[in-house]
Amino acid sequence: MILKDARLFVANFVKGKYTPEEYASFLAWLQDASIEELGVVAEEHEALFEQWSLPDVAPSPEWALQLEQRLDQADERVKGKSVRKMSPARFMKNPWIAAASVVLLLSGGYFLINDHSAGKKAATADGHAEALYNMFAVPRGGAQQEFTLADGSKIWLNAASTLKYPVSFNSAERTVELSGEGYFEVTGNATKPFHVKIKGAEIEVLGTHFNVKAYDEESTSKTTLVDGAVKVIRGLETLQLKPGDQAEINYPPSGSDPSMRLIRGIDIDAALSWKNGGLDFKDDKLYTVMQAIARCYDLDIRYESGVPNISFTGNFSRKSNISQILNQLESQGIHCKRDGKIITVMH
Repeated sequence: MILKDARLFVANFVKGKYTPEEYASFLAWLQDASIEELGVVAEEHEALFEQWSLPDVAPSPEWALQLEQRLDQADERVKGKSVRKMSPARFMKNPWIAAASVVLLLSGGYFLINDHSAGKKAATADGHAEALYNMFAVPRGGAQQEFTLADGSKIWLNAASTLKYPVSFNSAERTVELSGEGYFEVTGNATKPFHVKIKGAEIEVLGTHFNVKAYDEESTSKTTLVDGAVKVIRGLETLQLKPGDQAEINYPPSGSDPSMRLIRGIDIDAALSWKNGGLDFKDDKLYTVMQAIARCYDLDIRYESGVPNISFTGNFSRKSNISQILNQLESQGIHCKRDGKIITVMH
């Protein structure tokens, strides 16, 4: 992405017309953008924000405080650099600058921003205002990140993943939306069940630990329960999971209705390997393996003669560089050619 693309994304962001992939690309661009480029993007956002006459939606005091604390933490780690703090009023005037500051100062490679398109105040059927939402995202190539919601629930996000969540849980339910992969440690609250929305389904819990893998580009989503109990709901179909169970939803390429099945006796360590700095595969399709590698190392995967219908078993460390991983694939008969960030599978 270049400055021209970033300005186009901002225009689409203001109108609420953008995909998770475009959002992740913009986040990656922000990390390397110059101060001058950040200024251009900030001014572009402010001008378009006023042009579209969107309501003034300021981050909540809690959100502003959290961002200030993150800047304080960054200030302790960045020696010899001047960190300019911003007041909540300044956040409301130009939130892109504040958000970009976090990206530039923190080394983790994640992004936290107030989502104007999701957070517009609109009257609901019962006369109440809709909640304001934040977005937490880890771009392609980013390290997994941990953060805590307002209710104390902890979430870890994998690379190329986005979580949309309310600034505060004021309703009778706690609902978040996930695109990508995340591990959840949900704080128990019998009066406020916790819901995770993924593509075509919803996960309902009271307090438990579980992993969800639901990338838009993959043909399956998987919910793996570590402890406690959860329900996975798709339309009129519901699966009740016990520890060690996995609910798998398959999305046919033809566009027909997805199917859901229950798998028992899942290898929990393998399912959570990404959270512990690894990539663990057991008889997984090569396409799934290469997609996981692409997300972790920000690569473009291509196939010389179509996607081979073969499976792969093995594990990698996220500390390994891409050359080491390609050598490991080669040792198992999977031949790849690298040209910069393009990996062509020759098998």
